[in-house]
Amino acid sequence: MNKTKNKENRIFSLNPLSGEDYTPWKDPSQMSKEELQLYLQIKKLQVRLSFERLQSSISYTGMVIEAFQSLGLQDWILKLLNQETEEASE
Repeated sequence: MNKTKNKENRIFSLNPLSGEDYTPWKDPSQMSKEELQLYLQIKKLQVRLSFERLQSSISYTGMVIEAFQSLGLQDWILKLLNQETEEASE
């Protein structure tokens, strides 16, 4: 009973962009049309945010790889990684 009251009190403190841990204040089957539209909008924003995080991660990784290549460190890193792989397989 106490958990239900706490959940109801959190309605106005929701952060829809807090990530995958977002849970609606109501079961979707009990929501009105307006609440369902809001819930759908929140889910769309979460997907967009996740996609943008993925894009920025890919861009960052690409920049790091380009930096290693331009500094001539690519061969050194590959040799280091191959040594670690060989040691792990033994």
